[in-house]
Order: sequence, then C-alpha cells, then structure tokens
Amino acid sequence: MNKAMISTWKMSYDGMLKAKDILQQDGSVQAAILAAIQDVEAREEFISVGHGGLPNAQGHVQLDSAYMNGNTLGFGGIIEVENVESPIAVAAKLSDYKVNCLLSGKGAEAFAQEEGFAFQNHMTSQSKKRWQDKQKEDMELKAYEGHDTVCVLGKCQDELAAGVSTSGLFMKHEGRVGDSPIIGSGFYSDALYGSAAATGLGEDIMRGCLSIRIVDAMAAGMSVQAAVDTVLDAHVKRMQMANRTCDAISVIAMDKDGNCGASTNISEFPYVVIQEDDIKLMVATYQNGKHDNFEADAAWIKQYTGD
Repeated sequence: MNKAMISTWKMSYDGMLKAKDILQQDGSVQAAILAAIQDVEAREEFISVGHGGLPNAQGHVQLDSAYMNGNTLGFGGIIEVENVESPIAVAAKLSDYKVNCLLSGKGAEAFAQEEGFAFQNHMTSQSKKRWQDKQKEDMELKAYEGHDTVCVLGKCQDELAAGVSTSGLFMKHEGRVGDSPIIGSGFYSDALYGSAAATGLGEDIMRGCLSIRIVDAMAAGMSVQAAVDTVLDAHVKRMQMANRTCDAISVIAMDKDGNCGASTNISEFPYVVIQEDDIKLMVATYQNGKHDNFEADAAWIKQYTGD
C-alpha cells in the first residue's frame, strides 16, 4: 500500500485524523507524522507528552523527542528541553544534519531559539499539582499508566519515517534519559525493511534495544506482527533470566509495504492504524502468555479509562 501510519495510545487518534488528511492531499510523510504528534504535544489533557507534561523530581517539565528518515537514515533528537513548544519539530529539523543531530538541555534549547522555533512554558497548574501530590506518596518509579510516549510511524509511497515525543518518566532524576530519543531503542526506521518504536519504561526498553531488533527481524524475513511479538517475548524472557522484573512495554512496527503490528506485555494497549483511506483504533492484548490484536468497538471504548 502507498499510505500507512501507526501510532501509540488512544490519545493519538485525533492527531492521526489530521495526518490522514495530509496524506490524502499528497503531503509528505514528515508533515503527517509531525501533525499527529503535535496534536498530542499541544493538548494539556495528555499529561505524558508536551504541554502540561509530567515533571521530574525537581518539578521541571523536561521533554524528549526524536525523528528518523528511513530513506536517508538521517535522525535528530532533543533531550531534557524545557519550554520548547514542539519538541518533534526541532527533532525533525535536526534529522537533516550529518553531525550535531542529537542535542540536550541548554544546547538543544539554544538551537531551537536560533532556528526560530516557538517557546512555551509547559508547567501548568495541573502539572505542578501532580508533582506536589506525588511527593506525599511512595517514590517508586514506573511507566505512567494509561498512556506514555506518543510514537508515530509513517509511509507515503516509498518514504518511511518515525517520530516520538514524551515528557519522560514521572519524577525522574535530574539528567535522566529514557529510550525515546535514543536511536535503536525508542525508535528506528529503515525504508528497505520497516520502522519500529517503543513506549513504556525506558530503562527496560533500552536493555533490549527493541526498535532496531524489530526492524532487524523484519529484515530477516519475519512478518511485522511476528517480529513485534517475538522480539518482545524474547526480551521479557531475557530480563527474567537476569532476575529483573520487566515493567510495562508496548511496541509498534510497520514493514516497508505498510503492514502494521503491535505487541505489549500489559493487559491492553490501544493504538491507531491508517492504511490508505481507512483509520482504526486497535487494541493489543497480552493475557495468559498469549498475544492478540482486535479493533476497538464502542463497548471497549466506553469502558477504557486511559487516554
């Protein structure tokens, strides 16, 4: 198929509708991916990404984002930025650079300012309240329930790309970096084979470099759904062998032909798929050691409490 996209979480649905319109008007895959992610970044109600994001331990909303062009293998990313309105826009710009394409902190913010990107204070009253309330609770750090990183993979004709954006682990240590902006772990795209991205606890995802392993599995001839299931199951098993508990991980992938797949180690993981002119909210499940995928119906949507 010529046009296809897949994204993480139910919260990405409205943005994917915008992306679908762009693809139907023969827009670029980059424009479609940015539209989908920026819709999530801008909306305060989606508290794990962008505006109103989850603060770190010091009470700062620090954002990570990355973008990869699967045809050129160009990638760009920003880490621990504050007040950049759209992190994915800056990451996409950096993907055109041969070097200095992954920037962090003040350096990333300075680049964004020099290039004329808009700035906005992402610490909302609700972000501050969540931070204040969390200090009264236990400090166990784990993936945020109900939603996490927004990841979007896209294909338009022979162009493939991947984009991700997140506020990272809630109450993370100052300086902590998760998987999202790390090439090969949080995302990877190669137009010869396909793309993949991950959401969940970054440290556990990085221990398996899951995104590039999924793309490698597709390159070896595995179907997209078999690739995500096999790689995730093998990683969970390896973590168990190392006496590590594997926190929540969900992965999405798309092969070079636009076929999509998703897998998870939690009970339910919603994701959105566009194939040509069709858009669907899908659900990946994991129960009793078995994976399944189905299209969400009205009854499922009504009972779902996440974003």
